[in-house]
Amino acid sequence: MALTQTIISFLSSWKFVLLFYVILAIIIYFNRKKFQIESGFILLYRTKFGIAFMDRFSKKHKELLKIIGYVAIGVGFIGMLAISGLLIKGLYDLIFVPAAPPTLSLVIPGVQIPGSPIFIPFWYGIIALFIVIVFHEFGHGIIAKAHGLDIKSTGFGFFGPLPLAFVEPDEKQVVKKDSVVQHSIFAAGPFFNVILVGVVLLISMFILNPIISTMVTSHGVSFATVQENYPAAQFGIEKNVAYNTINGVEVKDTQEFVASLSCVKPNETIIIGNKDKNITLVTATNPSDKTKGYLGVSGITTDYKLKSEAFWFKGIYYLLFMFATLLEWVATLSLGIGLANLLPLGPVDGGRMINKAAIDINGKKKGTHIWATITIITLITMAVLIFIPIIKHIFFKV
Repeated sequence: MALTQTIISFLSSWKFVLLFYVILAIIIYFNRKKFQIESGFILLYRTKFGIAFMDRFSKKHKELLKIIGYVAIGVGFIGMLAISGLLIKGLYDLIFVPAAPPTLSLVIPGVQIPGSPIFIPFWYGIIALFIVIVFHEFGHGIIAKAHGLDIKSTGFGFFGPLPLAFVEPDEKQVVKKDSVVQHSIFAAGPFFNVILVGVVLLISMFILNPIISTMVTSHGVSFATVQENYPAAQFGIEKNVAYNTINGVEVKDTQEFVASLSCVKPNETIIIGNKDKNITLVTATNPSDKTKGYLGVSGITTDYKLKSEAFWFKGIYYLLFMFATLLEWVATLSLGIGLANLLPLGPVDGGRMINKAAIDINGKKKGTHIWATITIITLITMAVLIFIPIIKHIFFKV
């Protein structure tokens, strides 16, 4: 009986994710001759789609794209230093600040990774991920084209359960170009991720948010994540539920909520409430600052209510809200994927930049050895930062 209930609960919780992958598996099976398998588990579907557009676009904006590519080199190496520093800090926190949230986490839309504070809703995640990787690969493609390189193919595929897109320049032509051109092509993808983040922020700040704000009034805050073994969870704070008072004082939005808790110390009693109930809790010690109190909540957002209950009004609002939410995930994933691609690791963009730089400075043999050593160190560090928190969560409930 217990096993049956577990299976039913699993199917109910994951029905849309499972349905998506079942349909996807059927489509791939019936089109299996069109897919190619790379490295044993990467499925690629090669096409010529978009090559003509990239050719026209790059010819029209050739000089501008070259400049963008050169700027991308500097941004790419700065980003590489930033993500490498983040890995080092992550190792420090893992050893000396055990309560700190994971620095890295696997990201699979619709799947809550054990120990990770991040959960990406399935449909938002799949759509946003596809937009991000297409824009990333478009960046590689048009910078390559601006330097006169041929694009052999474009396409899409799957890296395990995750969708991917790709643009495949002629590698024989790439290696014949000077180092600056090669670096600009490698760095273009992550840099276009940064550009996408900027575009999304501009659309959100100057178009969507002003329109949405005229349709609602704020009436409290809610939390996307309530961490286990911290006061919020222990005393009954729920995620995605609006709370609008602290110690009997009304808080209408995130700014007021954060301000009201800015002076709270560890082991201090506070009361958080809404129209239904008041919850008394005692704060813990902030993992990042021992002088401050900590509730154990993240993803704090302002909760709103509509100014009108008219059907047409609600319909327009929810469409705008869904689009705004999608753009939030596009920006989040674009930044994350851009930084991840700058890791000094094997065949990703950052790895290729390090490989080329090491060979240019030290020669092919020594440079390749340096690149391989950096890749191994990075890979081990990532494995530790990703899987240790998962193991701690599953076996030790930390």
